[in-house]
Amino acid sequence: MDLLFRFDNPRQHQQAMMDEIRKSLQQAKDILINAPTGTGKTDASIAAALGFAMEQNLDVFFLTPKISQHKIAVESLKGIRKKFGTEIKYVDIVGKRNLCINTNVNSLEGEAFYKGCENAVGSKRCHFYTNAKDPSNITEDLVEANYRGHNALFDESFRKGVCAYEVATYLAKDANFIIADYAHILNPYTRTAFLKRIAHRLENAIIIWDEAHNILNSAGSYLSTSISTGTINNASKELMTIKSSIDLEYLDFMLKSIAERRLGGKTEAFVESDDVPQAIVDNIPVVAEQLEKAGMEYITANKAKRSSLMHIANFLLSLKSKDDSVASIVTRTGKSIRFSLTCLYPEKAMGLFKEPYANIFMSGTLLPLSMYRELFGLSEAEAKDYASPFPKANKLCLVDESVSTKYESRSNEEFMKIAGKIEEVRKATKGNLAVFFPSFAVLNSVYRHMKTHVEYIQRSEMKSVAVEKFIEDFKKGDDAILFGVMGGSMSEGIDYANNVIKGIIIVGIPLERPNLELKAKIEYMNRKFDGKGSEYAYIVPGIIRAAQAAGRAVRSETDRAFIVFMDRRYGWSSYKSLIGKFVELSDKKNTIDGIKEFLGEKHNVARN
Repeated sequence: MDLLFRFDNPRQHQQAMMDEIRKSLQQAKDILINAPTGTGKTDASIAAALGFAMEQNLDVFFLTPKISQHKIAVESLKGIRKKFGTEIKYVDIVGKRNLCINTNVNSLEGEAFYKGCENAVGSKRCHFYTNAKDPSNITEDLVEANYRGHNALFDESFRKGVCAYEVATYLAKDANFIIADYAHILNPYTRTAFLKRIAHRLENAIIIWDEAHNILNSAGSYLSTSISTGTINNASKELMTIKSSIDLEYLDFMLKSIAERRLGGKTEAFVESDDVPQAIVDNIPVVAEQLEKAGMEYITANKAKRSSLMHIANFLLSLKSKDDSVASIVTRTGKSIRFSLTCLYPEKAMGLFKEPYANIFMSGTLLPLSMYRELFGLSEAEAKDYASPFPKANKLCLVDESVSTKYESRSNEEFMKIAGKIEEVRKATKGNLAVFFPSFAVLNSVYRHMKTHVEYIQRSEMKSVAVEKFIEDFKKGDDAILFGVMGGSMSEGIDYANNVIKGIIIVGIPLERPNLELKAKIEYMNRKFDGKGSEYAYIVPGIIRAAQAAGRAVRSETDRAFIVFMDRRYGWSSYKSLIGKFVELSDKKNTIDGIKEFLGEKHNVARN
């Protein structure tokens, strides 16, 4: 039981990785692991952690930032269960909304969904929930469906007429291993209720943090929110619909007063503590409760999907509990005024790492390891960096410096030029090509100029089922183009196995947009981390998102693929040295000649 490894033989580095993880667990120490994509981190970490946990009567949580990343862990556990026996129990849990089969509730969005679910359950109007609370309805078919993953559990629960989320949390109570989202544990507002529901304690658990380079951004997002004059206007209309006596004019007046006081001719400025009247702050608990109730009344009466009233209630509660790690910023766009609460560094979440028996942080881009050890507040943690186990000759990394997505360079002409460069690469390539952009805005701007048909285009807000089908359909093809964004569900944590991608183009560097929020974040981290704010908050995160996307192609020792980093900044020494920590850049200047030489003439197909 030392190592519950599903395969007969480990890949290069996997044995060392498993041994190092087990050693750190024996000492109850945290460990940070950087290993290139395709090394087999998931199997290695699960094999070592689960084996040790079963010996010591501990639980294991495998947490991911994206739902699409659950699948690899499920496949690993299916293999372990088949090889070592059925006493290994696991459950795959995603957010409640993604497992809701009640059509009267699952169409609701944001805060409205959770209040809608709560009301439907409380008033006994959700028979799916009622059915799931009867243990006799948790049949073996549902248990086996869970072992195939959350989508299979959803389908089987729909057929049985039971709430999939209730089934999953019921099964979790008796599980050795729980696959879940970051939000279940990392979000301080939901953690306690979730752990109570599944009857587990963190001090009795090992946590594996998959794609751990995402932890700070994810934690920060849970602690950030905003409202605008538009939000208040929509909420006022909702109140009129239900003939409520609540008046939000004072909030609208407050936002406009702050803007007048702080902005002048600027578009953004910091909000100072005395800009929000103390009387408003003192009354927030009562007001928030009133707004929540009114929001639910509006949704029920109008069969609406969301409520601005509920959103304002959450914003006000966040405003009352904010500390120095949250920046208050007012912005003006046209006639709209926005008041944002932005987490600069998730202080509230970092203390979480002290609670479990041990943490395993792993990623293909957890460099520099010293930076993450400092960011996570784990100075005593072990840190291991593994080289790629794959032949260097199987990957060609080129830089095309002829274009740029730098903000001042963005124009219709530049996007047209980028589209032309992508089509040149396409003509030289036989096989599937993936192109990853720094944002949806750049993706759409380039796509408008493409003459070549793009079969697969990522859209914002794609649900997990749609993402999974999208990727599976792309894998089945052998000559398609995929357009996605860096940092998204198509470019991180996804295994494009069996060399389904022959080439990747990384368009631009996905750096944060320079604004007051970024400035505040850099200044905060400068104070906290001895002047390293720009490096920690801006440059390294952007390069990591690019490196993650670049790692999607070569997933095994037999895969061969080229990668083109398409932006002149990749030729600058500062960025070149950073991306060089993750890939070995070729000195070839002619991108197309380099691709043709790498693929060989027999791989080339002339395209009209």
